[in-house]
Amino acid sequence: MDYLINTFNQMIGRLENSFTQIRQFSIDVSHELRTPITIIRGQFEVALFTAQTSEQYRDAIVSSLQDIERLSQIVRALLLLSQAETGQVVLQKSPLDLPAVVRDITEQFEIPAEGAQVHLSASVADEPLTIEADRVQIERMLSNLLSNAMKFTPQGGEVCVKLSKRDNQAELVVEDTGVGIPADHLPHIFDRFYRVGSPSASASPEKGLGLGLSFVAWIAKAHDGSVNVESEPGKGTRFIVRLPLSPASSPGNEQNLIATHG
Repeated sequence: MDYLINTFNQMIGRLENSFTQIRQFSIDVSHELRTPITIIRGQFEVALFTAQTSEQYRDAIVSSLQDIERLSQIVRALLLLSQAETGQVVLQKSPLDLPAVVRDITEQFEIPAEGAQVHLSASVADEPLTIEADRVQIERMLSNLLSNAMKFTPQGGEVCVKLSKRDNQAELVVEDTGVGIPADHLPHIFDRFYRVGSPSASASPEKGLGLGLSFVAWIAKAHDGSVNVESEPGKGTRFIVRLPLSPASSPGNEQNLIATHG
């Protein structure tokens, strides 16, 4: 009877969690899609009643298509995140050379960093750091962290990626000298659609989806790791991701680092 009761309790818990996620998904969708849909409708109404030339109609259509593409991005990202959180995304884990991945992704951001006049550098442990991970998701996690750092770092600022060994974990740090995050925002930055505005950031004025850090949190958790953030307004932000090392990486907490610069 005890076993049967525990089984039913676990089943009820899973059902409650599923219902909560469905409700949250519905709330997120209705909240986030309402504004762009209203904008698109307004653009078409204005064009319908005021446009007099083909060029004016064309401008209205082009502007609306841009908003429709943003809607599509939101829906795709939401579906992927919801599938991930409900276990529908199966991780393809295999031994992963984490230093090589960090170097590769950091190099991909060198040109955007130059364009934004932000100094990008990497300090990677000079030792094997192997984790059991899905390469695509780990690359997504690091890309999201770097994109976030670049977005909120003004011209002349710095973004640094650090990878080292802490005890039996790989510690990945992405820190910047950007605008920082007020303390009251920190508990919410991994929530869906949560954004911290920054008028002084050097990034494009187009808003992000507000889902990048939600993906970061899920990816870290899915790999039995953790992600934390430290920040001070006006001085910058520091994201720390810790992932368990596979048995292939010997224990210890040595931190012999070699610096590479982009």
